[in-house]
Parts: sequence; C-alpha cells; structure tokens
Amino acid sequence: MGNTDGMLLFNLVYGVLAVISWSAFFYKFRDLLRDWKNRELRWVCLAIATFATPFVVASPWLYVRIDRLLGVTNIATLIVYCSVAVCITCFLALLVSWSSAQNRVRMWHRLIVSYAVITVAAMITFFSLGDVSDGEHHVDFDTHYAETPYIVEFLLAHQILYTVGMVGLFRMCWRYAKVVDRVWLRRGLKTIAVGAVAGLGYGPIKIITLVWDLVGTSPLDTVNNVVAPMSASVSAWAFSLGFTMPAWGVGLDRARERARNYLAYRRLEPLWSALTRAFPEVVLLPDLYPENPRRALGHDDLAFLVNRQVIEIRDGQLALQPYVDPAVAHAARDACTARKVPPGQAQAVIEAARIKTALQALADGEDRSHAAAVPHDPAAGDLAGERDWLIRVADAFRRDDVVRHVVAQRPGRRQSTGAART
Repeated sequence: MGNTDGMLLFNLVYGVLAVISWSAFFYKFRDLLRDWKNRELRWVCLAIATFATPFVVASPWLYVRIDRLLGVTNIATLIVYCSVAVCITCFLALLVSWSSAQNRVRMWHRLIVSYAVITVAAMITFFSLGDVSDGEHHVDFDTHYAETPYIVEFLLAHQILYTVGMVGLFRMCWRYAKVVDRVWLRRGLKTIAVGAVAGLGYGPIKIITLVWDLVGTSPLDTVNNVVAPMSASVSAWAFSLGFTMPAWGVGLDRARERARNYLAYRRLEPLWSALTRAFPEVVLLPDLYPENPRRALGHDDLAFLVNRQVIEIRDGQLALQPYVDPAVAHAARDACTARKVPPGQAQAVIEAARIKTALQALADGEDRSHAAAVPHDPAAGDLAGERDWLIRVADAFRRDDVVRHVVAQRPGRRQSTGAART
C-alpha cells in the first residue's frame, strides 16, 4: 500500500470512527447535563471523549497541523496515547463501579487511577527525553522510533497499560454479562468484551514488535503499522456501542414497540371501524381516536389505543352474534378447504366471514334470529394474544378472497321483514 493510499485509508477510517464516537459522547453528555452529580455518567462521558479524541488527532491531515500549531514534532502521538490511557482507566473504573460492592469500589478506583497516573507521567517524561524531531510519522511512529532511546520506554509503558486494560475489560465484562438481568446491559457488556478481544490485536503486537526490535529487526512492520491500528479502531467502535447500549437500546426497544403498536392499530382499524359504526355504544372514549388513522402515530399511548380497539372489537362481536348465521362458518370452511388455505389462516378467514356476513345482515335489516354464541377466541382472554388473533381476522376481513366469496353467496340469507311484505 502506497503512502498516499495509506493516509487516505486512515483519514477515512478514523474520520468515520470519530463521527460515531463523538455522536455517542453527545448522546451521553445530554444525560450528564440533566444529572451532573452522577459519577458513573461522568466516567462514561470522559471515557467516550478520550477514545473519540485519538480518532480526530491521529487522522494524518490533522496530525501534522497539530504538530505545527504546538511547535513540537509528533506531539500528536503523545496526545493520542495519553488519551487512550485515560480512556482505558475510565472504562475500568466504570466497570468497577457497576460490578463491585461499594466498600471495594474506592480501593479499586485508587489502584486503577494510580497505575494510570504513573503510566501517563512516565510516558510524558520518556517522550520529552526522547528525540522524535526528524519528521512527521503519523502512521509509522512506533516502527520508526522502535530503537530510539526513551521512546522505546514510552511505547512500552503505553502498550503494557493498554494490554492490561484490554484483559481486565474482557474478564470483567464477560463475567458480569452472565449475571445481569437487564437485556441491553448484558448485550453492552458482551459487546465491550468483543471490543477488548479486538484490542488485543493491538497491544500485544506492539509489545512483541518493540521487544523484537531491541534484539534484532522485527518482520512485523506491516502488521504493526496497519493491522494493529485497525484492531484498535474496531475495539474503540465496539466500546462506543457497548458503553452506550444500555441507554439507546432501551430507546430502540421503545421505538420498535411503538412501531409495532402503530402497525397493529392500522391493521385493526378497518375491522374496528366496521363494528363501531354498527355499534357505536361499545366505544368507551370516542375522542381517543384520531379522525385520520395515520395520525395515530402521534398518540401519547399507542398501546392503550390498541388495547381499546381489541376490547371494543370484542364487544362489537358480542353485540353482533344474533346476526351470525352458523351456515356461514360451514360455507367458509368448505371454501378454505377447496382453496387449500392453511389451517391456521383458515380459522381467521372463517371468523372474518362470520363478522362480515353478520354486519351485512344487520345492514339489510334481517331479523335477530340466531342464538347468541361467544366469538372464537384462541387467545383464551390474553390481551396480547387477542390482539394478534384479531389482526389476522382484520387482515382477512379487509382483503381475503374467500371472505368476499362467502359474503357474495350469503348462505342461509333471510329476507328482511320489509322485503318479505313486498
């Protein structure tokens, strides 16, 4: 890969990851503004900010500009590595807060923060003592200075902290993902664990290469300069997802549930409308329903709206029973058999045909001559089950060919009183 192509790749990858990471930061920072005293939110925001920063600073086009602005060659590398060290520290401290008893949190926090502070101080000292003034090395810094006094120690200090952090994150996340009961927290912990495994494609490779270069010439330059940074990028991307997943995952579930309720409302609406036009008295809250069904999406409690539909459809069915001709069910069943309608679908088709022919009988003014019977209810009174069952009935009511055929035939049709006199 040429130098220009390599810089283009890093600019592109780091740019995308910077957008993702900073989006995650602002998503959580909004929560922090509402609850500034929340220590865990502060850890999360600092962690996300410090792993988002390297993707901005390490982009080749900005790397050289930062160096020129500060007047120190390759100072951007020090900023990147110190940010990563702070990031890992925050992640570990956050996990300790989540997983440890309160009497142990303070001790572990002190150990983690102390190790990180000592490491960062050592990195700054070694970088200051080393000579990295021979040109910009935004992509191959580790390889180019692998034998430079003090810079080797700078790199080793950082990579050891990074590797220790990845091992710690993997062990803690994988362990506690097995015992937490919140779905999105469990998924987030597993995602972080995957990110830690990806991160182990960065730290250990860097350490091996550095040690190898101390005794000879490492053959892993390409892996060190390309594969390792990409592994770190995948790791950071997984962290940005994992640490924010418990928050946006719940929102995603709510959005998905809202979409499911809206779809249920729209599918039930034709059947509900037909029954409530015939029996408006079954509607408990007439003002609850929007004039245009499409506007239901803006309703504050769509689940309640759907539940009312289900209840009112059932009430309408009960009121309609005297108009339901038993012969309709037989005719619909025969039509389903003739057309090879699957048994599960056939039952919904039969129920839709019974409702539609009964509504037609009511509209035609036929006598209430049939014995009332309880409508078919495979859900046995479970509201969610009834909703799903009535959706199938409503779909058949609206567009099924068998239902249209049975309604056209109207088996056992009786003439209305007025028609008989004529």
